[in-house]
Amino acid sequence: MSLNETFVDTSYISYSIIKDKRVLRDSYIPDNLPGREEQIFQFSRILSDLLTDQPPSDTAFIGKPGTGKTAVVKHVIKKYRNEYPNLRARFAYINCSQATTAYRVLYQLNRAMQVLVPPSGYPFDVLWDKFVDAYTSSHSRLIIILDEVDLLVRRDGGRLLYALTRLNYDLPKELSISLVVISNTLDFLERLGPRERSSFEPNRLQFPPYNQPQLYQILRQRADLGLKVGTWEDETLQYIAAKVSQESGDARRAIDVLRMAAELTESERADKLRVNYAERAIDTVNEEEVSITIRTLPLHHRLILAAIIDVLERAGVRPGTGTIYNTYKKRASSYGVKPLTMRRVSSILRELESQGLVEIRMEYGGARGNTKIVERTTLPIKQMRSLLAQMGIN
Repeated sequence: MSLNETFVDTSYISYSIIKDKRVLRDSYIPDNLPGREEQIFQFSRILSDLLTDQPPSDTAFIGKPGTGKTAVVKHVIKKYRNEYPNLRARFAYINCSQATTAYRVLYQLNRAMQVLVPPSGYPFDVLWDKFVDAYTSSHSRLIIILDEVDLLVRRDGGRLLYALTRLNYDLPKELSISLVVISNTLDFLERLGPRERSSFEPNRLQFPPYNQPQLYQILRQRADLGLKVGTWEDETLQYIAAKVSQESGDARRAIDVLRMAAELTESERADKLRVNYAERAIDTVNEEEVSITIRTLPLHHRLILAAIIDVLERAGVRPGTGTIYNTYKKRASSYGVKPLTMRRVSSILRELESQGLVEIRMEYGGARGNTKIVERTTLPIKQMRSLLAQMGIN
């Protein structure tokens, strides 16, 4: 018996439509980024100061998840590294969804400067001094990229941003630290404290959600690179682009749907990726993403989400912060836990929004003050309630 007959169902091969699954994941960064030409130009222009050995300005990438922020940063930095190998600059990329505290970020910065320190146990001041000593002897300009920086600031405040920007005042003129921060929270800069705002005044690059033509170009690029010729219908790509542009404009979601649809096509041994597979993939991807997110939520976040659903189900009731808070307090009491403060619940509403579970708008009431209004949940309410029930929140 041959190796193929032993380990592989060779009849499956004739139904394979995927030629490179790596391309069908959002982590893959192609050589060009459709729909983000302007942002690439602007960021490249900001970094061009490095070509004359000048410090680039601080920059803030602002936009909802899936709008190409991380891809643009990595694309432009790769270009600079490849085209200018002798540039007197060093780039340090840190994802704050993993390094969620100032200590962890500083640990990563030390590693970027080839300083070996333990991941815990050092006093913060010692870790800071080691980083400063290593950098001042590096003879290069440093560009620090803090991805999902809003998670870091929410956890630790803006003290590290402040310290890094103020450090420039103590450095010799041939050294500099420039910050590139990437935020999924649209009002991230406005939420910094007065001290941080006075010290950190970056250029803002806005990343609006992708529209339908842009999403189509992204999907067409991925299909050309990742699927075999003749195994997909253009109508399918147009359908995915239209649906995702209406829902969120999130390119990651569109790419996930394309991959899932292709996998469904293969699993059912169809010869071509058609619209019906995309329809099923959208439902599957939406529910899987929300389910994974809800599973990671702490108890109080789940109770607040359940309270939102309770309020949205009540006809004629305004789903504002106060009403949601009162409903949440009753739920917390029924679960035998002490309710959080109104201020903390208001903050968690923003967290749920940044995690893609709810959509919120601000209602400005003049002398009455401002309040957050929850407009909708990402999935239909019955679906959301069912997912919460699976996790013990009834």
